[in-house]
Amino acid sequence: MREYASTGTSNGAPPGRSLHKTPDRTRTPRIRIFDYNEAQFTESQVESVSECRPPSDKSTIRWINVDGVHMPEIITKIGEAFGLHPLTIEDIFTPDQQPKVEALPEYALITMRMIRNEGQNGPVVSEQVSILLGSNYVLSFQEVEGDVFDPIRRRIREEGSRVRKSGADYLAYSLMDLIVDNYFVLLNQISENIEMSQERIILEPTADTLRDIYELKRAMAEMRRYTWPVREIALRLERESPQMFKKSTLPYLRDLYDHVIQITDHIEIYREWLGSMLDIYLSSVTNRLNEVIKVLTVISTIAIPPTVVGSWYGMNLLIPEFDSDLAYPIVIMITLTMMVIMLTFFKRKRWI
Repeated sequence: MREYASTGTSNGAPPGRSLHKTPDRTRTPRIRIFDYNEAQFTESQVESVSECRPPSDKSTIRWINVDGVHMPEIITKIGEAFGLHPLTIEDIFTPDQQPKVEALPEYALITMRMIRNEGQNGPVVSEQVSILLGSNYVLSFQEVEGDVFDPIRRRIREEGSRVRKSGADYLAYSLMDLIVDNYFVLLNQISENIEMSQERIILEPTADTLRDIYELKRAMAEMRRYTWPVREIALRLERESPQMFKKSTLPYLRDLYDHVIQITDHIEIYREWLGSMLDIYLSSVTNRLNEVIKVLTVISTIAIPPTVVGSWYGMNLLIPEFDSDLAYPIVIMITLTMMVIMLTFFKRKRWI
């Protein structure tokens, strides 16, 4: 899994200030706003940060999605418009951190890792998503463009959908649920790769197969790092944020918790599976090496009689039996007979 951006804070900088490092700092973040309620909705892509503010109508739910957190001035202005704490803004600026949840009186900050495929056969992209849940608004900040939120956008556009009838808490849950559901998709892909690697290990283990196993182990370690804290996020939101989540949404949070438990269980199973595959690979390579050594040993052993006979008759001495015309054929026959006897003995012992 590769990551697009990295962040760092300068030594001695005051709390709440972060320096975001990215290859392309000139690209303006894309900001999309969804305003909706049960009766209507509007969708727009804005250029001015001044439009990013809480909705004036209390019956309207506002979702602001920001693609790109590499321009601190833009994110800071949005944070000031919504009254975000400076440390909250710093967390948004700092993508490479553990998933977590922070519940404040005015809002809740949920930090998760979104892992997705870039295209059907594209690379796996890992990025941090920061979700802020307020009374009637949701803010989501992503590192780069592209996400797994298209299903929720379609539901917002659909009249009579559950998300249109529900509040901002259900929208925040839906975003988290889509991130978690995509973990299942990636786990299925990893499972298929594990099965393919296992077949190659059994049929013909190679150095490429070993490299694939280590890549899968690294991917599973990262998946575990990103998904394990999500269990605590769902549990804390259910227990400690009653002011943010309505009672009608709490069952969905429990369902989210169950999904994360399933994912972590699958990850542990796959990690054990990969560990056993590594043992199988080493055993297969050792067995193949033993077979080769066994064949070479048998060949060397069978070659001992002609070697001994050749050494004996290669000495610079007067050998009486060479006075006979049949001496040379007889020596050859005796040597071949000894080789055949040894070969037969090896086969009866099932050494070859």
